[in-house]
Amino acid sequence: MKRSPVDVYVCPLTHAPLQLRNDCELASPSGLVYTIKDDVPDFIAEGMLTESEAATQKEYQHVADQIYDVAVDWQFASFYENEDAVRESMVDLLRIDTLGGNPRVLEIGCGTGRDSFRIARRIRAGDFFVQDLSSNMVQKTQRRLEQDRQQLGLTCDVYYFVSSGSHLPFSDGYFDAVFHFGGFNNFANQKKSMVEIARIVRTGGRVVIGDESLPPWLEGTEFGEIVTTNNPLFRHKIPLDSLPSNAREVVVRWVIGGCFYLIDYTVGEGTPPLNLDLPHKGWRGGTMRTRYFGRLEGVTPEAKEMAIEAARRSGLSLHQWLDTVVRQAAKRGTE
Repeated sequence: MKRSPVDVYVCPLTHAPLQLRNDCELASPSGLVYTIKDDVPDFIAEGMLTESEAATQKEYQHVADQIYDVAVDWQFASFYENEDAVRESMVDLLRIDTLGGNPRVLEIGCGTGRDSFRIARRIRAGDFFVQDLSSNMVQKTQRRLEQDRQQLGLTCDVYYFVSSGSHLPFSDGYFDAVFHFGGFNNFANQKKSMVEIARIVRTGGRVVIGDESLPPWLEGTEFGEIVTTNNPLFRHKIPLDSLPSNAREVVVRWVIGGCFYLIDYTVGEGTPPLNLDLPHKGWRGGTMRTRYFGRLEGVTPEAKEMAIEAARRSGLSLHQWLDTVVRQAAKRGTE
């Protein structure tokens, strides 16, 4: 049985718990109120969206009914790609079967549900959350999954909601995996969105993100010019510089004619572990800690050569010799 929305969601701006009011609103202690329509909460507060996000939302509200699916069909056909095979291989990267018996998975930017049902049928006894910036897109996915639930073989609980990808209504580490394909190029703040996605995924969880991007080896070719002239979104660069510092085992690949990037990674804790105090072997000596935090003002080339020679004669590493000499000189200066 599905849990109440008040038990699942938090305020996307403050991460505070929400209170259900009159079965149609979720209220934050800060005074923000989010409406619920047809069991779909809308977490976009007034003034939350940037100008570009509002334009994207308006566009997808318009194309959700018929235009979007026609365009996607054309896209796969133009690259001679088998959509079923491509999408199933992308969902494979979530590794849902390794996430435990009742995984929690989120899809950001569901569109019309072309990936949604593929993810949902793998979750089985877990929870699946489906998001989009466009309420029309969410509603179409909701109809697609719920009306054909038995035919699609869906047994998991599915929750639908509207929100910005930069402000997600979940507590830290809530999900085992997050999937997004198509739409990231239109995110106003990609770095912030990447950090937000990693925030809501537990350590060891999985993230898969992809969108249009002509690979570097096709830039300047006639093929590349044809593709980008037809759709300027392919000129976007792969957002590797937006990945969070706790991304681990990062893999990048290009799919669908080699013109869509796909990034998958495992969420770690903080930056990668680093032994700052492991001594270097060799004439310089020291550690990463001493080389980074112990840097002093530069000396003349002649003084440096004299120090290197003196350290060599003493049988010490340059680090050991310098550290001893500086300490002795500093001590004498305080006597």
